[in-house]
Amino acid sequence: MNRTVYYLVLIAFAALMTQGFQCATSEMSTARKAYQAKNYDKAKESLLKELELHPENCEAQIMLGKTSLRMNDFKGMADAYAKARACPGVKPSDVNEMSIDAFNAWVGFYNEGINKYNDYVTNKQDADLRAAIVALQGAMTVKPEYSEPLNLMGQLHESIGDTNTAMTTYLEWWKLEEAGFNIMKTKQLSLGTTRQEVLKTLGTPVQQKLDTATNELVYKDKFDVGGRDLYVFSTQTGSADAVVTGWTYNLPSSIAEAEKWRARNASLAPLKAMAFTNFSRGKNEDALGLCNIVQAAKPSDVELIPMRTQLLQQLGKSDEALMEIKRLVDADAKNVSTRLQYAALLMQLERTDEAMVQYTIILEDDATNSTSLFNLAAAFKNKASVIQRAEQEQKDKNKTYKINESYLADLKTSADYFEQLRKSPQYADNLTVLDQLANIYEVRKERAKVKAIIMELEALEMKYQTNKEYYRVMEGVYARNSMLEKMKEATAKAQQLK
Repeated sequence: MNRTVYYLVLIAFAALMTQGFQCATSEMSTARKAYQAKNYDKAKESLLKELELHPENCEAQIMLGKTSLRMNDFKGMADAYAKARACPGVKPSDVNEMSIDAFNAWVGFYNEGINKYNDYVTNKQDADLRAAIVALQGAMTVKPEYSEPLNLMGQLHESIGDTNTAMTTYLEWWKLEEAGFNIMKTKQLSLGTTRQEVLKTLGTPVQQKLDTATNELVYKDKFDVGGRDLYVFSTQTGSADAVVTGWTYNLPSSIAEAEKWRARNASLAPLKAMAFTNFSRGKNEDALGLCNIVQAAKPSDVELIPMRTQLLQQLGKSDEALMEIKRLVDADAKNVSTRLQYAALLMQLERTDEAMVQYTIILEDDATNSTSLFNLAAAFKNKASVIQRAEQEQKDKNKTYKINESYLADLKTSADYFEQLRKSPQYADNLTVLDQLANIYEVRKERAKVKAIIMELEALEMKYQTNKEYYRVMEGVYARNSMLEKMKEATAKAQQLK
């Protein structure tokens, strides 16, 4: 699956520098002096000794995390800060500061991962691939609370054909995102919902902010939903209404207050990727479930509609599939692609008259739409055939019965659509179209037109001389028109072709 990654510029928060540690032991005093002198190796050595003697020393854990950060030992920083946050006496200000340190490191890793991934997509250099993996792993180490690196890592594995690892990575992404998607679905809110509708549904925000740093306005609204914080981000472009572009829900306590207000765009890419993979593996129920999540998260997104429709049909839910596509048609009456899908499904369900109405609507706006022309031509011909067969059955039962030839009008309509279709260069010499026209004119007893079609077909022999289907068509046309010698020649030429 092709992926495009847009460069995301993240502005790191200003780090809150510690003014000093209240160090009582000699190891802490040594560590503080070494840290101030930027002798981080010595500082770390003293801090490890201190923690061996006093593992409950929260200040030592915090300082070890900061020292590890200065040494670019990001795993060491993450481990130290995790232990520091677990200290009974840790201060909220310390937790906030540790989170900002980790976030600043995360920004660097994540942006580096994006850059290297884009380089790999462009140049296909293994070195860029390895660098992207290292950077994204770094981001996930220092800030495992954030899902963005998992999204990009999954795309990276897909790009090199490692679908299994991509799926595992996307599932990890979903563990972080599922609660937010679920709460938005419960509240009947989605991507594209207007901010006014959000306020109407959730009430007055507990707190709100406005970001005007870009050419767009980003509204950031904080709501209390069942005792948990829900941040909804809505973007306004120009004079249009602000619409929902993302959210965060029930963020862990390790996230600093400033980070909670970082506007995030909700991504559907991992859900779509998992849906396509499950579909290709025959896991239809799983694929449909993912399609449903995408539909609820962004009803206007139609990328998965064809697959979802097929899945519903395969799972015996054709009526639901039909209702879904009709909803899309009603929402966007000018969308030809959606209306064609709707008509095709109606045809599959043998609701031919309804399908014909949809094809006619399409032709009202685009008289050259080849799919509509062909399907209407075929539908009118089939309709005429059914009537003709029924009339013939009546005649067979009652020799005095006079056949109603009203079906000939449907055949004329069918021929008109086929002739209109032939005006397109793509169908001018199409064997199926010519064969159907010959048959229609035969039944309507339009001998001049039959003769003209046969002459056209004969003129195409050089073009189709290696095509067995061409001689099959000619065999049928000659047989129906009692041209027996030519029929035999066509049969012989067909038999010579494998």
